[in-house]
Amino acid sequence: MQRPLIWFSVAFAVGCGIALFGVSIPLAAAVLMLAASIIIGRLVSPTIPVCVLLAGLTCGLAYTDAYHRYITDPVSGLEGLSQHMTVTAADYAVQYEDSQRLEVRVDGSDVGLKTGFRTLAYLPLTEEEIKPGDTITGKFEFYISGLREGFDRESYYRSQGYFVLASVNKNAEITVTQPEYRPLSYYPKLFAQKLRDVFAQYGTERQISFWNALATGDRSDLTTADRDHLRKAGLSHVIALSGMHVGFLISLLLLVFGRKLGTALGIPALLAFYLMVGWSPSVVRACVMYGILLLSFWVRRQSDSMNSLFAALLLILVILPDSLTSVSLQLSFAATFGILCFASRIQYLLALPKRVRNPVKRLYRVLSGTVACTVSSTAITAPILLYHFSYLSVFSVLSNLLALWAVSLVFPLLFIGGVSGLFVPTAAAVLLTPAGWLTDYILWVSDWIAGLPYGLLYCENHVDFAFAIVLSALAALLLWKGSRRVLAAGIPLLVLLVVGISVWRGTAVQNDLHISVLPEGSGQAIVISCGEQAALIDCSGSGYHNAAEDVAAYLDWYGIDSLDLVILTSVDLGHARNVCELFREIPVERVLLPQKNRENKTPYPEVIQTMETLGISYEMLAPETETAVGNDSLGLSVLGTVERKLVVRIQSEDQDIVTVHALTQNMLLELTDQTPLPCDTLLVSGGFSENTEKMQELLRRIAPSQIVLESGWESGTDYGGIPIVNPYYTGQIDWKTERD
Repeated sequence: MQRPLIWFSVAFAVGCGIALFGVSIPLAAAVLMLAASIIIGRLVSPTIPVCVLLAGLTCGLAYTDAYHRYITDPVSGLEGLSQHMTVTAADYAVQYEDSQRLEVRVDGSDVGLKTGFRTLAYLPLTEEEIKPGDTITGKFEFYISGLREGFDRESYYRSQGYFVLASVNKNAEITVTQPEYRPLSYYPKLFAQKLRDVFAQYGTERQISFWNALATGDRSDLTTADRDHLRKAGLSHVIALSGMHVGFLISLLLLVFGRKLGTALGIPALLAFYLMVGWSPSVVRACVMYGILLLSFWVRRQSDSMNSLFAALLLILVILPDSLTSVSLQLSFAATFGILCFASRIQYLLALPKRVRNPVKRLYRVLSGTVACTVSSTAITAPILLYHFSYLSVFSVLSNLLALWAVSLVFPLLFIGGVSGLFVPTAAAVLLTPAGWLTDYILWVSDWIAGLPYGLLYCENHVDFAFAIVLSALAALLLWKGSRRVLAAGIPLLVLLVVGISVWRGTAVQNDLHISVLPEGSGQAIVISCGEQAALIDCSGSGYHNAAEDVAAYLDWYGIDSLDLVILTSVDLGHARNVCELFREIPVERVLLPQKNRENKTPYPEVIQTMETLGISYEMLAPETETAVGNDSLGLSVLGTVERKLVVRIQSEDQDIVTVHALTQNMLLELTDQTPLPCDTLLVSGGFSENTEKMQELLRRIAPSQIVLESGWESGTDYGGIPIVNPYYTGQIDWKTERD
């Protein structure tokens, strides 16, 4: 049998996957299955890997079950425990407005466990920065994060190895103590912070955030716009540490120190790099593969990249079976598998004639290699991207062709410049200045590609996803079995087909009405768009939400440059908290707000002053009957008479939505005494369901088909038989009305 490790690793992964879905087998059954696989293997032809597959499947099932039983479940069982204890910081903290989050290591004996574990802890802000290796003493409460804003946080954290989270009350005191001796394993983290400190002296804010992400994996300072543009351009892998970054590091060592010394330094460098950036399946995969490659250099043996890939998969699943659900692992392995299978065939297709001179060939080989790797990885990862993110970047080949050569230069400049800056600041300035120019170019490419129309292909239903799988399978088949002539014709046709579908879909939805309720905690922000027209109802977020940033990111993602209309249903913190910031960032043509307001009440004076300073036209409404506002295509109207409040209806051929988020129950009862308010969907605030008698009377009068509870941490699935949808759990709520 050839490559038994590959067969075993694949079967082991399948066994892990089955176990993760809740199928477990006792140890005795695992032993019997393993024995059966050996017997079957002796009875059938050795060229058929039946025994290896059965053995891998059995081991994956049994190992995952045992891992959960003896490691995962005891740690998860700490949920609800409140314990005064001392933990050790494993990284620097990410700072928030009133708290900080960092990875900590917990001594198992402090909580009644035999082994320690790592987790994420949310702590009050401290005067001094917490460093890796410092100990933190306080009263920690353990909890498990669930579904929030459409994102299954529990599964995500488990795939990262965090089986329970911890927090300290923001008003409680914690004690931070620096150790007399800091273990060597924390020094790579300290080195990463030194690099960030050097970067901060020589770049702009935007450059520095990109450098931190590229060199150290710290993406916390990247703006939402830069993150989204990189995603839309198909360049998000540049800031997601993976095999590309590890390859840059090893290539730099080999270039600077030569093959022999560079190989000797390579494995310690891989270990240090892993400790610097932290656990990530993509980084572990890359470190294992490059580690095997360096060992093969050292012993003068040829390595098998495909075997190395599946050896890395097996190792990661042994360390953490739950990482199989990690999007990072799925994309990293799928992309690498595609490159190993197909990249060489594409480069063969794109090869230049032999008569072309060597300098031109070298440059062309780099460009063709970029195209080959991008096409190969996309062919395999497309279904995964569509499944998890519901979109695919159509112009990723172009963006990678334009940007990756610059990334390959920026990475070594950052490392050499960062290290030089620790000793010779002048050298850092010399190296980081061109790194800044190249970074500006990369971000310009990202901005330009992200701004191109029809650059995203969306997956809107199961039919789209099935079609994507068929296309991906067809592309893989062509790349695997196609002759040079077939590849020359088939691949361009597939690319043109994808681009054509994207243009067709994009053109078809241009005139559709889109209504989106953004999840903003106890605030409200609703975006309505149709063609070139766009309007916003309220702009207020709470907690860690900033509605101005969220609205700006939404508009940028969908290529909307300005707002034709902003309606403030109330000029208070619950509805206009972030609107002044939005006015300064996004062009707004007109604003509607209630006529009677508390003029000294925050944020009313600032809203009026900001609009007058920026020259934004505004009008105060006090209609007695339903009044249409804005462009007819948006279907907006203001209803009734309520002091200091507006009630807004959004109506189309198949939607009838009314927001009463700004109203109390008494206000709405008074309004419905005068004006009928039937609708399909009623948008209310979190505390609206209080006082059952009034609520039942309101629902009898309005008779909505569903309720959107726009704020509140807890909600049932229905109220009096009417379904409830809460963006806190489901995430952004979207409606679309197709129009010819």
